[in-house]
Amino acid sequence: MSVSSIPKRPLLLAASLVLASAIALTVHVAMLAAGTPYPSAQPPDWARWLNLSIAIGAVLVVLRLAAPHLTGRSFVARTMIVLVLLLTIRETARAGIMSGIVTSGWAFSAAGLVDPLSRTLIQAVLCVAAVRWVRGGLSLVLVALATAAVAMGGQALAGMALVPLMEHVGALARPPLYEFPYPFHVTLAAYVTMLEPAAGATLMLALVWDRLPGSKTMRLLACALLVAQLKGILGMTLLFSFFMQQAPLAGMLSYSQFLSEFLVLGLLSALAWDAFGPRAGDAAASGLTARSPAPSSPS
Repeated sequence: MSVSSIPKRPLLLAASLVLASAIALTVHVAMLAAGTPYPSAQPPDWARWLNLSIAIGAVLVVLRLAAPHLTGRSFVARTMIVLVLLLTIRETARAGIMSGIVTSGWAFSAAGLVDPLSRTLIQAVLCVAAVRWVRGGLSLVLVALATAAVAMGGQALAGMALVPLMEHVGALARPPLYEFPYPFHVTLAAYVTMLEPAAGATLMLALVWDRLPGSKTMRLLACALLVAQLKGILGMTLLFSFFMQQAPLAGMLSYSQFLSEFLVLGLLSALAWDAFGPRAGDAAASGLTARSPAPSSPS
């Protein structure tokens, strides 16, 4: 990334992002405490494909917007940036850590990270390869749908290759030791590890914030939506809710605890970046109208 992506007020930015992650998680915890059930769905493959297409579409938009920061970097370097972005926003390490804390099955929790890592790597490679064909709104949709289809095939093959490993470590699985409401040490770990998706949102902002078109309000909303899409929770809320035991609206409410969490995380992270990031206090020099328009955005 360029020098312009270096925050001018890093301590204030870091403190604001910590606060953003805490507020976002509190939204989820409050909804859970209020009785919102944890979502459980059995979606068909076509719904999983559309959900993955929505997430991959967001990755492609990020890559197009981030082109000035990524120009000159190798394919491997761009893939690693996308991989880190997706792994962090999707709470990959956080899921393993929290599983280990809640169950004490650390070996199984660690081995369980292989599957999401392989899936995310496949998606990152395909997105970096496919973004060259994105030229506008229609091509974005078509490329996202095609890339998601290829990714699902690759993930299925990777899953079959991992079956022996998962069967071998399956005996290491442990039942949960705690249930919600969790004791203090589990709750503390949940808030501390929430810094992982906050770091992912920050990486996304460093890549795209100075390329987002429109007013400040529109850029803030775009960032919130992008974070939710990269997480994959937007598509889950809209699609998977129809494949639950509850009615679709009740299913959407169930998923909304996570959708709200990541919309809030994206919005508050963007506010922090706008206030204390590279362009803080530099509006007069650069201005909104001075920003280059996005090379591509959904129509």
